[in-house]
Amino acid sequence: MSQKVNSTKAEPKTAREVAASVLLWAKKHNLFGKVPLEDAVEGGKVTFSDDAKLFLSQNVQTILRQKAINLVTFNEKEKKVTIFINGKLNKTEEKELPLSISGYNIEYIQGGIAQVRGNPPEVEAATPHKIYKNRYACGSSIFPAKCIGAGTLGLIVSDDNGKLYGMTNNHVAGACNHAMPGLPILAPGPLDATEDSCDPFTIGRHTKLLPINDGIPENIEVSINCDVSIFELVDDDKVSSMQGSFYDTPATAEEPEPGTVVEKVGRTTGRTKGTIVGQTAVPLPVAYQIAEYDIKKTVFFDKVYVVQGWDGLPFSKGGDSGSLVVTEKSDGSKVAVGLVFAGNEHRGLSYILPLPDVLKKLSVGIVSGHNV
Repeated sequence: MSQKVNSTKAEPKTAREVAASVLLWAKKHNLFGKVPLEDAVEGGKVTFSDDAKLFLSQNVQTILRQKAINLVTFNEKEKKVTIFINGKLNKTEEKELPLSISGYNIEYIQGGIAQVRGNPPEVEAATPHKIYKNRYACGSSIFPAKCIGAGTLGLIVSDDNGKLYGMTNNHVAGACNHAMPGLPILAPGPLDATEDSCDPFTIGRHTKLLPINDGIPENIEVSINCDVSIFELVDDDKVSSMQGSFYDTPATAEEPEPGTVVEKVGRTTGRTKGTIVGQTAVPLPVAYQIAEYDIKKTVFFDKVYVVQGWDGLPFSKGGDSGSLVVTEKSDGSKVAVGLVFAGNEHRGLSYILPLPDVLKKLSVGIVSGHNV
């Protein structure tokens, strides 16, 4: 079963433990919003240090009950816990809420509700697809045949035999658990196959997916949920590992690190940048509403990172699902850290799955330098 938050017997020693205590406290005082977050939080004893007495005051409880807590994340490096709330705080309320607990900074952000929806919007990038040296590049539109929609080709990967695959989300090319092996994946996706696009072609055929199963953490093994699928490329020579025309897919993957700047190239918004706010402290409930597959359910994910777009703009929008998220190291080199799979564009937030976990579960490796 997935790991849930349990109470700590002593004063919290890590940001994760502080976040756990906040969640337990919120559950005890009915401070959660309509999202089923409490299903991921086990009961137990709330433990705060003396400097957190303000956090336990009736005024604070009243404010957060009215605003409703949607999500809590932690950032160990910056010793920070972020509480995502549904309503906007006014200046008086901001002064009432505590800004630290047990020596850890507390931040409040409006948002936190994660969603996956179909019917992606019109593209904001120059085109929904990117051609690099006459080859179809990563960051471009793809979708299964017989369905009207569009998502993003995140990257190219290979198995132990050297066979190449395209990687994206399950809800993009895996038909939300229902794709049969061999299902043609079209590039660009049928929604983007217009008079202005390149000629649509079968870029690959569905091969394998990681599931998105609904059910609360108490009843199912949510750690296996991982909204990812791969499809075998039909013709390796027609595809490039370039992310649009901006940069090549990095050869290595590392765990996302809260506080770092990240970027992605996607079908709808093209190249965007953001900052990783933190890692979710409990399994994250994600609302799936995808008319293309008649899907409406809530899926919990055990390990998710939250990205906030720059300048109040979304890091991603519908149609960017499957985009590869990368970060730049101090020496200027790039590493891959995750895949976009959900968002809340009204709050400028995106949700990413850590790429090292994905690669391990599928027994594949990153392909870099392919037709660049």
